[in-house]
Amino acid sequence: MRKNFISSFIIALGIFPFLFSACDSKKAPTLPGSGGKTCEIMVVCPKVYFESALGDSLRAFFMQAQVGLNQEEPLFTLANIQPEAFNKSEMFQHHRNILIVEFDKSKKAKMEMQENYWATPQTIFKFTVPDPQAFYPLFQAKRNQILWTFYDKEYLRIQKVFKKSEAINVSSRLSKQYGFKLTFPDGFDFAASKSDFAWIRKESKEYGQGILISIFPYKDLSIFDLQQIIRKRNEISAKVPGPGEGSYMTTEDRFPEANPISKPINFNGLYAMETRGIWRLEKDFMGGPFVNYVFVDTALQRVIMLDAYLYSPRKAKRDLLMQMEAIARSLVFTPKDTTSINSKENAISKNKKQ
Repeated sequence: MRKNFISSFIIALGIFPFLFSACDSKKAPTLPGSGGKTCEIMVVCPKVYFESALGDSLRAFFMQAQVGLNQEEPLFTLANIQPEAFNKSEMFQHHRNILIVEFDKSKKAKMEMQENYWATPQTIFKFTVPDPQAFYPLFQAKRNQILWTFYDKEYLRIQKVFKKSEAINVSSRLSKQYGFKLTFPDGFDFAASKSDFAWIRKESKEYGQGILISIFPYKDLSIFDLQQIIRKRNEISAKVPGPGEGSYMTTEDRFPEANPISKPINFNGLYAMETRGIWRLEKDFMGGPFVNYVFVDTALQRVIMLDAYLYSPRKAKRDLLMQMEAIARSLVFTPKDTTSINSKENAISKNKKQ
């Protein structure tokens, strides 16, 4: 029943599971840890193709600008490796995100996916095509699935790293007060806490990271509307004071290009709305990116809003914000009697009964 529901939910969002034949798995007793920079994809194909229209199609998609950053940065960074060099190097083979394009005129175009083949965690996508022209329609059909899978692995990798240095005091307090926990690494601590609100942050000389948590009763589906999300976000972010007198955090909405953007996502099996945008300080001059998640805990008829933000002036922001996204997505409900799966259909059903 639970699996059927999750499958229906994922299909409803357009996030289809992979149904491809996989490469043969290696049956080694242990695998080395994978390497690679955050949001980096190793593209294994001849240089002549990577520098042609085929490579342009990869760059146009994977290196498109990340939404919600106040300076342009790509979704992923691509690194091209020649097949001969890749086949001879364990270092290259141990990369975390690998995309292989192989040309074989005797075979029909196909894509295969394999996880944890040379290292762990690792995801490999292999395109086998007779010629470049056969690559484009196949990549067009599968590229979003590739992107989502690489993102999921990035989140899992960061969560695994953070788990090794987890701030146990933070997760324990979250569990006791709110019935769920998040995996924060050492250095994060509570800046504020109430029965329906928490502010957890880390401050360094070069940047600041934080998550605002808001919990309030579920009323109707309007909570998934962008205007309502921003209204609620501004309500809770106003509790974050700036350095200037009377200054506080709010959402940047003075310029069309900075307007927040929302989309429905699969949030650990939950129907959720993800909103990306820019925050700023009212009566001051600080700002940065935020990612907001809102979903319904149907067991307790409450809405949970997680608002992850970053302040990193004049420096790259993508990877640091990715860390906060991974923390938010590490949410686990802790009470035994709390069923945490829900969907928009569940919310509609509950709403009709009221």
